[in-house]
Amino acid sequence: MNHSPFMHFKPSMKKASFEIALKGKKEIAEGTYEFIFERPKDFTFKAGQHVRMTLINPPETDIKGNSRFLTLANTPQDRDLVVAMRMSNSAFKRILNNMQIGEKVLAQILLGVPHGAFALHDDPSKPAVMLTGGIGIVPAFSMIKDATQRKLPHKIFLFYSNRKQEDAPYLDELENLAKQNPNFKLIATMTEDKTWKGEKGFIGQSMLKKYIDDLNSPIYYIAGLSGMVNAMKTLLKDLGVNENNIKAEDFDGFKMGLMNDMADNTKKYLLPVVIALIGILVISAHAGVVISILNMF
Repeated sequence: MNHSPFMHFKPSMKKASFEIALKGKKEIAEGTYEFIFERPKDFTFKAGQHVRMTLINPPETDIKGNSRFLTLANTPQDRDLVVAMRMSNSAFKRILNNMQIGEKVLAQILLGVPHGAFALHDDPSKPAVMLTGGIGIVPAFSMIKDATQRKLPHKIFLFYSNRKQEDAPYLDELENLAKQNPNFKLIATMTEDKTWKGEKGFIGQSMLKKYIDDLNSPIYYIAGLSGMVNAMKTLLKDLGVNENNIKAEDFDGFKMGLMNDMADNTKKYLLPVVIALIGILVISAHAGVVISILNMF
């Protein structure tokens, strides 16, 4: 099942809005930063849930808009709100990266967790198998950390793929969680890292079968860009996994969820251009009339 954040943020659903102040930021992998915000006292959520973050009166914008859907990397027990993202040259990320401590953004979150949302299932008799890579680790990290803090009995297997160790957000933290939580097994694999001592290559059938005895018993969680999400869904389908036992969070879906905002921004940019063109046409038409009159004499 694919879950787009835009599906969750329907106009009819009640949501809470908060202006949250930046407390700090740090690089957690090559080109990937974590942003820490103050958490309001009445801000509640479930591990794995996302927020809609919007810049307040930004000094610039672009066609991608001033909002993003971002999964919270912290847990409900943590004091701060944390989001992580791979940086790019979009106006949103430039502004966020240049924000000063104390500056605020608008964070909106749904009241209550929608049915089918990307959150750890309640039945501990069913293991959780998480398949992810790169920045797609964020919801898995939040759920695993939450399960560890609350000492949940769920068996959790995380298959985490990256090109190299330097590219892998939260790898050190996940290794520490694996030491703290006997129910959590970390299977980190690198596709291009010759110094890595663990699993190597992409997540595939042989890797899953190596660690999972009964492939039909777990609930599967897939998070990442469309290419990985689709590949993992095909992998599980080929293994005969019931589709009802698969939850997928497509990070490209996060972008698609902002299409309306982008459309609004496109209109905003195009309107002055259209007005200018109309003005040129009107002026040209009048100039043509004047020239025709002058030619009569």
